Amino acid sequence: MKNEYIEKLNEVKKFFPDSNIIDSRIEKIDNIFDTLSNDLLPKENISGIELSEDEITSLFQVALQGDLNDFEVKVNSLEEFDHQLGELRTELQNSFGYWANITEDFMEEFVKQYPNEGFLELMAGNGYISSAINRLGGTAICTDNLSWSKESKTGRKQYTNIEELDALNAIEKYHNQVSTIILAWSPDREEIDYDILELVRKYQLQFLVIGEKNGATNSAKFWSNAQLIDDPKIKKINKFYSNYDIVDDRLYLVE
Repeated sequence: MKNEYIEKLNEVKKFFPDSNIIDSRIEKIDNIFDTLSNDLLPKENISGIELSEDEITSLFQVALQGDLNDFEVKVNSLEEFDHQLGELRTELQNSFGYWANITEDFMEEFVKQYPNEGFLELMAGNGYISSAINRLGGTAICTDNLSWSKESKTGRKQYTNIEELDALNAIEKYHNQVSTIILAWSPDREEIDYDILELVRKYQLQFLVIGEKNGATNSAKFWSNAQLIDDPKIKKINKFYSNYDIVDDRLYLVE
C-alpha cells in the first residue's frame, strides 16, 4: 500500500527535516503512486530515485550536526531510507503490476516513431502499453493468458481490454492483422520468449522487446539467439525510458 511505503520513507524526516534531497525523493515517489492510482502513467522519466554518493556524503554531514549522541540513530534511519528507495520497483510491481518503466512521454515518443503500425502485445500483464497506444491514436491488440491474475491482487486491475490468449496462440490468431509484436519484461526463467522469436521470424513480423539484455528479463536462450538491430527510432524512444535502479532495461528491435 502507498501509505505504508510512504510512511516508511517519511520516518527519516524526523532526523533530516529540512533536506531537499530527501523531500524531493518522497515527493517524486508520492506523485508516481498517485498517478498510477488514478489509472494514469507517470508523466516523465522517473530516473534519479536512488541517492548518489555525493548526496549520501552530504546527508552524513548533516547527521554530524547537533546532538552527536543521535548520530547512530540518524545513520540507521538514512540507511533504511536508502534501502526503501531501492525497493521502489518491487513496491510498484506489487501494488500496481507495474514492471517495465512505462511513462507517458515514453509512450508518446513510441507512437510518434511508429505511427502506422498494427501492434499485438503479448504477455501484456495489466495492459499499460496497449492502453497507452490506443489512447494516443495507435492500434494495439492486447493479449495475456491471465494465469498470474488469479494469484496477484494487481490482476484485478486491467487498463484496457485484454484478450485471454497465450503468446503463441495470439500470434497464430493475429499475425495476418498486425505488423509488430510487443513483448515487455518476459520472465528470465522461461523460454517462451525464444518460441515467440521463432514464430515472429516465421511470419516476418517486426519485434519490439522491452527488457534487460542478459539480465533481469528474458531467457538466456532468447538473448543468445536474438539479433539486436541498431535503429535510430529505437534510440529516440529510449531517450525517454527510465532507469532508476540497477536494472538496465530498455527497448530493443529484435530480428
